Amino acid sequence: MKMEKRKGWRTYENGLVLMMFIVFGLVFFERLNILYLFPYMAPDLGMNNTQIGLTVGVLGIAWAISTMVFSSLSDFIGSKKGMLVVFILIFSVATFLGGLVGSLGSLLLVRAFMGAAEGPVVPLIQSIVAAESTPRRRGFNMGLIQSASNLFGSALAPVIAIGLATAISWRSAFYVTAIPAFVMALVLMKFLRKPVIHPEAVGPEENSKPTRKEFFQLLKRRNIWLGMILSVGNIMFLLSIATYLPNLLIDEAKYSDGASSAALGLFGLLIFIGQAAAPAISDRIGRKPTLILFSFVAIFLPIAIILFYQNYAVLLVCLIVLALGNGYQPLVVAIIPAESVPRKFAASSIAILLLVAELIGGTLGPVLSGVLADNFGLSASMWIPIGAAIAVFLCSFGVRETAPVKVQHAVPPHPDVTV
Repeated sequence: MKMEKRKGWRTYENGLVLMMFIVFGLVFFERLNILYLFPYMAPDLGMNNTQIGLTVGVLGIAWAISTMVFSSLSDFIGSKKGMLVVFILIFSVATFLGGLVGSLGSLLLVRAFMGAAEGPVVPLIQSIVAAESTPRRRGFNMGLIQSASNLFGSALAPVIAIGLATAISWRSAFYVTAIPAFVMALVLMKFLRKPVIHPEAVGPEENSKPTRKEFFQLLKRRNIWLGMILSVGNIMFLLSIATYLPNLLIDEAKYSDGASSAALGLFGLLIFIGQAAAPAISDRIGRKPTLILFSFVAIFLPIAIILFYQNYAVLLVCLIVLALGNGYQPLVVAIIPAESVPRKFAASSIAILLLVAELIGGTLGPVLSGVLADNFGLSASMWIPIGAAIAVFLCSFGVRETAPVKVQHAVPPHPDVTV
């Protein structure tokens, strides 16, 4: 049974956004919930800060490789629905296996397996939404879905994961949280239709089959190669903070589990709000000015954490104001790259950025932050996010505008004119 188009809010586009919002959120919930379980897992498995960073980095490597291989494959064979459902089922199994690990080695294997399963889901979702969205809502739809990563992964995950870990055990937290993804895979099997590019967004080049020559020409576009740098900086920024902020609050500042989960949940909620707002704002004023503004605000978040993590009230105020800065993330990793290439290469463009971002930012960020934490104290883990945030802000000035409201055509007719 397929969801039919209706007037008002009951349209397939809105139903698609809702389904993808939930699935996208679950991907990051199951990826990031381990960050909030590390304070409980690490003593049982004998892990130090560097090994915690390595655990995060291993998933990033597998995520990156899998993203590039399977997302590009989906562009060429066109089987996005089937691949999406299969990978959702696999990462649900990977989450369950997380509760069975008994050593660092087995944990690394499970996390690599999860990364390989989750990697293609993000570009598959965003490419489907980009194809089905009306141009005037594309930024809002893609940004709203991207924001689910922080609502689920940074706002809900600390509350639920810490709650399950303290009420039952950290192993049970993995078992319980594996269920929702399995349910959503069944929902998509029933309601998701084969993606169809929205008529208003179709140009002559969208009707031809992708070729390898066209694929490699993607790398010549400024917004793609510059987007790689921006994506590396963003992933390095966010994962380094998300990995060590829980330990900083619980182990260093000695806040209670309730106070820590409240602060972490607030942090995630404000990032979610920022990621929902920034793309909507960019639909009106343009992608580039929005990116510059929000990336500037983000610089001050890790600085504030270093200065005020032992002052709970001030820290909360800083999180409320400065966490909004990461709202630029959907622009960098999804919206701008998807609008910078022919729609048939939307998944590939996003995958290229995620490949580089995860291999470099998702791996080096947490590992280097862990090394700094082991040698100079936990607060030193924030040095990496500060440098990454400054780099993103400076590089954002080189981005070329892609918002439909600002340009006549979001996709340039010839790749070489963008170099």
